[in-house]
Amino acid sequence: MTSRLEYLRQRRKLLISEAAAQRSEVSFIATDLQQHLRFVDMGFAIVQAIRFHPALAASSATLLLPTPRNKLLRWSSRLFTVWEVFTLVRKQWRDIR
Repeated sequence: MTSRLEYLRQRRKLLISEAAAQRSEVSFIATDLQQHLRFVDMGFAIVQAIRFHPALAASSATLLLPTPRNKLLRWSSRLFTVWEVFTLVRKQWRDIR
């Protein structure tokens, strides 16, 4: 009976140490995946923001339209549009989290 109990104690120690090693490995893999999937998550947030705000899609489409010949006016209008898109996406990103 004593040898059986000793065997079970040793087996339990072995299983506990294996479980700890597996938890450590899963944690490492999850951390690595979380860093890579952050961009995918951000992409989904942008798509969701565009779905819920059609004005966002329209304003981002203005980046593709031809603008006046004045370079300063062209780049300032594009910069303003990008800023609006960024502000809306950032707001959506906070709401999702």
